[in-house]
Amino acid sequence: MSKRILVISPHADDEVLGCGGYLASQRDQGSEIHIAYATIGNSEKSPKEQERIQEALQVCKRLHASHQILLENRDGELDMVPMRFFVSCYDAIFDSFRPDEVFVNYPSWHQDHKKVYDSAMAALRFRQGFMPRFVALYEYPFILNQNIHVSGGLWYHDITDSLDEKIDLFKLYRSQIKSSPSPLNPDGIRQLAMVRGTESGVRYAELFYLQKMIQ
Repeated sequence: MSKRILVISPHADDEVLGCGGYLASQRDQGSEIHIAYATIGNSEKSPKEQERIQEALQVCKRLHASHQILLENRDGELDMVPMRFFVSCYDAIFDSFRPDEVFVNYPSWHQDHKKVYDSAMAALRFRQGFMPRFVALYEYPFILNQNIHVSGGLWYHDITDSLDEKIDLFKLYRSQIKSSPSPLNPDGIRQLAMVRGTESGVRYAELFYLQKMIQ
């Protein structure tokens, strides 16, 4: 069944690492996808910023997704941006896009991830007007060695049929691919998907932390 899916992503690549397999499968079912990137690029304004923007555009095109960039050139500096800026941005997106499902990054210890998580969850408070019926947190590979816990149940999505597409999507972020033992490469993505698949009884899976579901 098609639906409207909003992904809140601190940086360009987090959305693919966290829920690229799910997004690929939902694209194939005709769902409408919108990705809100908190920032792309850093304050040095190097040529890499334009490279990263072009990478994100390629990913969105492949996912048939619309997108927006809330701030440019603030990678690693979002902790210095007033929280009300992001909360107001996410409020406006909820009211205009009216998503059925919202995916937010797991907080982690990265200052950008924490600020985006805190702001998104604040915007998802009980509010007048539109409220999404499904909210979940997606993983970032580096949370595996961090002792951060959030409330909510575990929800696994079988990506056995979409793992290769997830990896191909991440390959479009050429500037972000790292060598092993970093998990930011095709082997790392496959290994994490295998672990989550083993936990849930399928070959490959993505793990989400369910925050709200209304049926």
